[in-house]
Amino acid sequence: MAVELAFLRKVPLFAELEDEELTEIGAHFHERSYPKNSVIFLEDETGDYMYIVRQGRVKVVRQLPSGKETILAFHDSGEFFGEMSLLDGGTTPASVIAVAPTTILSLSRRDFRNQLANPKVNEALLRMLCQRCREAWSQVELLTLHHAEARIRSLVHQLCESKGEVEPDGVRIGSRLTHRELADMAGITRESASRAVSRLQKLGLLRMESGSLLVLDQAQLLDFADEI
Repeated sequence: MAVELAFLRKVPLFAELEDEELTEIGAHFHERSYPKNSVIFLEDETGDYMYIVRQGRVKVVRQLPSGKETILAFHDSGEFFGEMSLLDGGTTPASVIAVAPTTILSLSRRDFRNQLANPKVNEALLRMLCQRCREAWSQVELLTLHHAEARIRSLVHQLCESKGEVEPDGVRIGSRLTHRELADMAGITRESASRAVSRLQKLGLLRMESGSLLVLDQAQLLDFADEI
């Protein structure tokens, strides 16, 4: 199927391509819709495709030995995943599940590898992999914190860096995140996450607005050594 150039240009991997290049790659995508809570792929499956979220939202999760689910990331429209397995031939490190009715574009291993001949795609891919390495290190650092509020502060700061959009009043995290999702990402209980968010709102560090999160003072989020 052909994919609109305007949409592909929003995908970081293809943002620097010329219209002719976008038209060529756009013809190789396949589209599929997933109901809410359906599995796109499971941890330890062998990946054969790269995926782009066209509409909707997915979560990347790992199942702990205890049975508890840990959320590693969310991907919204225009974001991609699954490329690592196509690069090294390994299995996928986590499961991906639709958290809303979601439309996914998939690109086969062969077509993905053909794109690697383009220096612009290679450079963009290296940037994204570096960003994901930094996010992984930040996640490890977050999990070393023992206090629930410290974890929420660190998590919200990470989300500002990875998904935030600067506005006159602060940094807006447009992804719709529930207290349960924040808790699962931070590795704490929902009750602890709710208390932490409530306290940060009282401190004037953030506001919940129409399903999004407005961070009023991003730098202050990490200044918590003497407060908790």
